[in-house]
Amino acid sequence: MGPAVAPLIGLGVGLIGGIGKMFGRGKANREMNKLLAKNPVYSENPLARQRLGLAQTLLNARMPGAAAVERNLFTNQATQLNRLDRGATDASQALAAAAGIGAGTDNSLNQLGIAEAQDYQRRLSNLTSAQEGVIQEGDKVFADQTRRYNDEFSVRGAQQQNRQNNWGDVSNFGFEFANFATKNPGMFGGGSGGGISSLSRATAPQGMMRTGNFGVGNLPQPYAPNNFNIAQRPITPFARPPMNFNFNG
Repeated sequence: MGPAVAPLIGLGVGLIGGIGKMFGRGKANREMNKLLAKNPVYSENPLARQRLGLAQTLLNARMPGAAAVERNLFTNQATQLNRLDRGATDASQALAAAAGIGAGTDNSLNQLGIAEAQDYQRRLSNLTSAQEGVIQEGDKVFADQTRRYNDEFSVRGAQQQNRQNNWGDVSNFGFEFANFATKNPGMFGGGSGGGISSLSRATAPQGMMRTGNFGVGNLPQPYAPNNFNIAQRPITPFARPPMNFNFNG
C-alpha cells in the first residue's frame, strides 16, 4: 500500500462514518416525532364532576326520613289531643294535658331539627370533598399538559442538536478535506515542482564536476548547492536543460 493510499482510505472511512451518523440522526428525529404523536394525554375523570353535582343536589335537600318523622309527630299530637278532648271531664286538667302533649311534640321537633343540622354538615362536607376532587382532577390535567410540553421541548431540543451535529460533521469533513488537499497537492493537480526540487537538490558524484547553466525558476535560493551556476529562467515541461559533465581522473 503506497503512502498516498492510506490517507485516501482514512478520508473515505471518515466520510462513510459521517454519512452513517447523519442518516442515523435523521431516523432518530423521525422516531421522536412518532413518539410525540403517541404521547398519552390525561383526561379528567368524569366521576369527579358527577360527585360534585350529586353533592350540590343533596345539600339543599332535607335529611332522608325527616319529612316522615315530622308528619308522624304532628299525627300523634293530633291523636292525643282528640282523645283528650273526648275523655276530659275537667277543663283545667284538659288544658294541662294539652300543654304537655304540645311540649312533647316541640321537643321531638327540636331533636329532629338538630339531627337535620348535623346531616346538613355531613352533606356540606361531602360537597367540599367533591369540589376538592374536581380541583385535583384539574391539577392533574394541568400537570399532564406541563409534562407533555416538557417532553416536546426535550424532543425538539434533541432534534435540533442532531441537526447541528449533522452540519458540524459536514463542516468537519470540509476542513479535513481541505487539510488533506493541502498536505497532498500532487493528488489534485496542484503540485508541479516535485521532480524539479529533487533534481536540483542532487549532488555531483565523487570525482565528477558538474557544469552548465539550467533554469530553476521555482527553486528557492537556500536550496541551491554552492557549486551550481543557476540562471533564473523558467523550465518548460519535457525540456531538460543541457548538462555537461567533466570527468576528472
